[in-house]
Amino acid sequence: MPNDKPKVSLGIPLYNESEFLEETIISLLNQTYKDIEIIAIDNNSSDDSFKILQKYSKKDKRLRIYKNKYNIGQSANFNLVFEKSEGEYFSWIGAHDKYEKNYVKNLLNKFDKNQNISVVFSNVSNIDKDGNYMNTEKNIGFELKNKSSLFRLLKLPWVIKGSGDIVMGMYKKELLKKTTLFSKGVMWPDVFLIHQVSKLGKIIKEEENLRIRRYFRDDEKDFKNWEEKYIKQTERYRSSTQIGINKLSLPLKLPVLFLSWKILLEMGIKKIYNPINLIVSLYLFANFTLKRKHAIWIDLKRVFK
Repeated sequence: MPNDKPKVSLGIPLYNESEFLEETIISLLNQTYKDIEIIAIDNNSSDDSFKILQKYSKKDKRLRIYKNKYNIGQSANFNLVFEKSEGEYFSWIGAHDKYEKNYVKNLLNKFDKNQNISVVFSNVSNIDKDGNYMNTEKNIGFELKNKSSLFRLLKLPWVIKGSGDIVMGMYKKELLKKTTLFSKGVMWPDVFLIHQVSKLGKIIKEEENLRIRRYFRDDEKDFKNWEEKYIKQTERYRSSTQIGINKLSLPLKLPVLFLSWKILLEMGIKKIYNPINLIVSLYLFANFTLKRKHAIWIDLKRVFK
């Protein structure tokens, strides 16, 4: 019996993305690699996002669409898209971004040429809200190519950057199932996910600019200083767009401390059967906390003021 499941799943978690969503969908449907499915879940938008999904799902059966009855929060919706996927490979898709026609093909080829990969991602180009290029080539993220998971984790704190771009790469679905995905209640679930996949396999980059990332929010402007940027961006992560109808929890009020604890808990304490796991998780915990002590101080001041 032939396998009727797609090779690659592309998951679009979205909320009020009608302004740019159509361009995103068209760029996915026009991929040179055709054995794909696109799963789009509207997180109870108040704009015309779902109407756009309906329009294109009628034209192409590879697009499967859903709409949540209420806003379940960004992380939960990211996870739901993955849970509904059926492909051997999976990639999260930005609902306001565009993708070059060889995006799927080129990332998939990296898996054929390399072994023990956790995630493959590409460099990006940046455009503004009007579609004008801010730059045509941006070198993002980092690579971890060592065969040893221990050496990858030891190196991670000194190279980690661009987690938000890396997590939007391509994974083997079976490997991604071994992680906590986008952990609910964590302000930077992408950073935590990168810690987990670094242990599971290599992080590989496609040098070609295959993803076109769109900058359109006010909090993506240039700031006077780091503290102003940190405060503005953490406020966005605490908004209803991100957490849905849930109440603001203590972990989101003290995000750095909580994420440090999650690294220690999930990667060390819960895997105490191997003492090396605990030692490495303590190393990651200490690095993450010390490098962000300024942010911790800002959070503490805001909680107890």
